[in-house]
Amino acid sequence: MQNMGKNIFLRIIYILVIPFVLLTIFTIASKGFSYASSGLILSQSMIPMLMALGISFTFIVGIFELSIGSQVILSAVVGGILYQQIGVAGLFIGAIGTGLICGVIMGCLYRFLRIPTMVISLGMLMVFEVIAKLLTSGVGFITVESDVKQLGAPPVNFIIVGAACVLFYFIYYKTKFGHGIRALGCNDYVAVNLGINNNRLKFQTYVFSGLFYGLAGALNLCYAGTVSAKVEMGSLSMMFTPIVAVLIGLELMNFINVFPLTILIGAFSVTVLSTGMIAVGLPSQMQDFVTGVFMLSVMIFSTNSAKIAKAFENRKLRKQLNSSTN
Repeated sequence: MQNMGKNIFLRIIYILVIPFVLLTIFTIASKGFSYASSGLILSQSMIPMLMALGISFTFIVGIFELSIGSQVILSAVVGGILYQQIGVAGLFIGAIGTGLICGVIMGCLYRFLRIPTMVISLGMLMVFEVIAKLLTSGVGFITVESDVKQLGAPPVNFIIVGAACVLFYFIYYKTKFGHGIRALGCNDYVAVNLGINNNRLKFQTYVFSGLFYGLAGALNLCYAGTVSAKVEMGSLSMMFTPIVAVLIGLELMNFINVFPLTILIGAFSVTVLSTGMIAVGLPSQMQDFVTGVFMLSVMIFSTNSAKIAKAFENRKLRKQLNSSTN
């Protein structure tokens, strides 16, 4: 029992290494940044966390989603319009409902028209951006009253995201859908031969993802108090933080198999990186450069983690053989 507790403690330390190292680097590099900033950074990571929960479904089954940001913005715009009509309830109903509708539309395009997922996401990205722009009646943005901002600030945002994580955990680990996408992610050929309906499962994937994008849109509007419609693929940049968060989360699952927890560590780590670069005073171009290098590093390590682990094992084995020979 004592060994089990020690093992869990070590695993927790392992998954906290990335954010701790980033916090340490920026604490040393900037006077305006410290470990005390963790609470604020954690709060800022709640919106990309929700987006990462949504994208994880599509990512696992091999769908590369480009329209994440446009769905979040459109959901926020519709939520803001309904808020002006019926209040806070309208905000959440409008945003979450819009996210689900976007998911259904994209799922139908994939399932019934057999359009490649990359083409669907790129095309619908531009469509959702235009719709959001039109709904703002030419103004280009939607605002809500300052009282609503408390819903996007601690502790309410932590409660909302915590509830979303519980829902995600139930869907991912306890439902037939969750078992299906994990099987499809491991080996789609074997999964289909075992009777899993690939098209139906990917349709459901779009819908569940839309649910979390809609909730992210609602929280985004509450947090900022306003949301601006973007055109000409301006929403595309919103996808990078949640994608890196999911990549980190997938790697950390080798230590603790609790996907929403490891995604949270990933979202927090990327938010530490972006906040730290601002605190250091890096120009925007250098921020993009560092973020790109960080994303590539995570993807390279994620893709080659098995090879790296095997290389370390072979090196350890050679050392043992050499010591035994000597």
